[in-house]
Amino acid sequence: MLQNRREEAFQMLFEIKTVTHQPDQISFTWNDVGGFYNVYKDGKHLYEGSVPEFQDDEFKSGKLYHYFIERVENNQVVDVIALQTSAFAEEKNIENPLQSLVMTTIVAKTQIALSWEKIKDVEAYDIYRDGEFIETVDTNRYIDRNIDVDKPYVYLIRSRRSLRKSGERMASMKSVLSNVFGALNPATSQSETAIETFTTVKLVGTLSKILQPMNERIQEPETVDQWKLRYTTFLADEWVRNPNPLSLNHFFKGDNRDFDPNGEGFRTRVNIVLAYDEKGEPLTFTKEVGPSIAYDHLKRFREQAKASADGISLKRTDHKKGESGFYLTHSVGNPLAAAPSIDYEVTAVFKRQGTFDMAGYFDPAPHHEIYLVKGRGDRWRPILQVESRGLAFMSDAIAYHYWRCSNFE
Repeated sequence: MLQNRREEAFQMLFEIKTVTHQPDQISFTWNDVGGFYNVYKDGKHLYEGSVPEFQDDEFKSGKLYHYFIERVENNQVVDVIALQTSAFAEEKNIENPLQSLVMTTIVAKTQIALSWEKIKDVEAYDIYRDGEFIETVDTNRYIDRNIDVDKPYVYLIRSRRSLRKSGERMASMKSVLSNVFGALNPATSQSETAIETFTTVKLVGTLSKILQPMNERIQEPETVDQWKLRYTTFLADEWVRNPNPLSLNHFFKGDNRDFDPNGEGFRTRVNIVLAYDEKGEPLTFTKEVGPSIAYDHLKRFREQAKASADGISLKRTDHKKGESGFYLTHSVGNPLAAAPSIDYEVTAVFKRQGTFDMAGYFDPAPHHEIYLVKGRGDRWRPILQVESRGLAFMSDAIAYHYWRCSNFE
């Protein structure tokens, strides 16, 4: 009997077994593979013992928490599990459903496990890793065991939902308008215009670094001197036909490019820099609007103008020392056409210790690209790149594309 138990323990993997969320509380258990265990929360030692379970009542919504579980044998840490999660929020964010949903990431040397709070009326989720489609799942979790502990990974979870099932204010009226809009525009369809899209991106750092014992992490605490964000909207085509057939401006000059953080042509570009290593930890904000150039039906120049950048605004949001963010709103129209504006919003928190959490939503047009630099380098890391579904999708009647992105490093 004793031998059988030893064999079971040997075969059992040191992994999280259950995670239970309740308002202002989290509890989790893990496989008992022997030895004793330490539990740390955001670097603070909270538990030491041989029972493979932990409960935390100091757990508030609105932020990410990091837990580390160490397995110790002969006074040596022999294995580590890392868990990142947020608290369950009873009141959801109506403006962006993804911002208040729980996202849990579990890292062990044998797996990367992702789980997320279900989105109401969503039936399937498409899973991508490093830009490649993996599979579609009908549950709110995914476990990846085909991993290399010396590599980082980027996971993307995408889903869709009918606008009429949304909890958004005025969703029913907007759904009706979307269907009417789709019926009146042959280049689109009623089903396309009335469908909301949800995209969640999780950047997981190099596993061997994440799974370091806590005493090694404390000896070499990592801080980020600077965060840089770039959000650009652009028209990928060289020429864009005016969706209004009655206008004398039959064509607009496009930006004629693909995704590129340094692409020269754009409709709008926002740069945000948070400098933690400068006095006062300043947050600087610049905004640019590209020229709108119109042509007739023979593509002969007619007129040129530049829209005002007044519709782009930023509000800084400080949480505590070493934890700052912003609320960015964007609404910029075409000065040469009576057309809807390019609308989007972003909320973000950037921590000096190296993690970030961003969420937003936008019209499905034009192209949207978001990039980030962590530290004082100049290499932009893509966060989100979404192709335009056509200028007609800038209408206020069209369902939004919602997104959220965070890292675990």
